[in-house]
Parts: sequence; C-alpha cells; structure tokens
Amino acid sequence: MTAGAIKRPVGRPREFDEEAALEAAMDAFWRRGYEATSLADLCDCTGLHKGSLYQAFGGKHQLFMRALNHYSNKEFERTSLAITESNTPLGNIRALAHKIISDGVAEQGCMMINTMVELAPHDPEVKALLKRVGDLRLAALAELIEQAQQAGEVRAGLEPYRLARQLMITFAGVAAAIKGYIGATQAGEVIDDVINSWT
Repeated sequence: MTAGAIKRPVGRPREFDEEAALEAAMDAFWRRGYEATSLADLCDCTGLHKGSLYQAFGGKHQLFMRALNHYSNKEFERTSLAITESNTPLGNIRALAHKIISDGVAEQGCMMINTMVELAPHDPEVKALLKRVGDLRLAALAELIEQAQQAGEVRAGLEPYRLARQLMITFAGVAAAIKGYIGATQAGEVIDDVINSWT
C-alpha cells in the first residue's frame, strides 16, 4: 500500500434513512396485511433493492416483526396522549375508548387487531409480541381504573385487572366488528355500557 492510499472501511455504509424505510414498510403491512404484502411491494415502498432490504432488515418476517413493534410503540405514544385529555381518570378512560373507535373507523383499522386475526393463531413469534404488548397495556389500564376507584368514579369493590381485561376484550371486539357490521355510534354505545356498569 502506498503512503497516499486511503484504507477503505469494511462493508458499505447505508445510504438510506432506516427509520423512514421502516415506517414505509409498516404502512404497507398495515394496509395490505402480512400475506398480501410482497417483497416487490416492500422494495417499492422503501425504495430499496431486494439485497439491501435483506441486509438492513433480514427477511420479510423479520421486517414485519420490526414494523409491528414500531407500530406498537407509536400507538402507545398516541394512547398516552389520549389518557391525559381529561382532568379525571374515568374521563381519560372514556377518551381512550373514543380513540379506539376512531382508529377502528379509519380505513386501515388497528394493525395490532389486524395482525391478531391474520397471524397470531399460527405464528408463535407474533403471538408472543402481541401478548407482551397486551400485558403492558393491561397494566396501564388497570392502573387508570384504580385511580378512578380512588377518585370515587368506579366502585371500590371491583378488581381493576378484571375490569381492564373486560374493557380490552371489548375494545378488540369493537375494533374488529366496526370494520364490518356496526357503526361508530353503536360501537360507542357498547363501550359506554361497559364503563357505565362500573360506576
């Protein structure tokens, strides 16, 4: 090697915005679902060639898991904002309910619910991620319910985790049903009935 030669680093530096590519892949999976999203779709939306896509994210399933986790984190941030809209814990629970309905009415629905229906029954890795995310949300909701009990808004004799599970199952059912045969008004009435039964 001559004195003036430049030693090149091993490997090629990435020349793309990984966060933007992940966001684009998330949107593609969210719109189409896992099975209906092809590698060609992913290359098209991210602007990456197949080889670069594999090098950056691994295979399609690995990219989907990262996209699902990315969605989960973003959704949790949005939810955190929703539960600070009111000055009472029960009001924040109702605000959260309205957010769930609003997300369900949107064309793409909730990516977590879509994935639960499409993949969770036969994909252990997806099922484990959904359970981990669900457990965190269950704990946050139970804490909010306990605060509502301390404020006298929810009956003290009720068990917060049991109520949280009841509401999460209702949310999941509403998010699925609202895509087919019930409207936002009816969905809101169902959730209101559940919450009102606690007071």
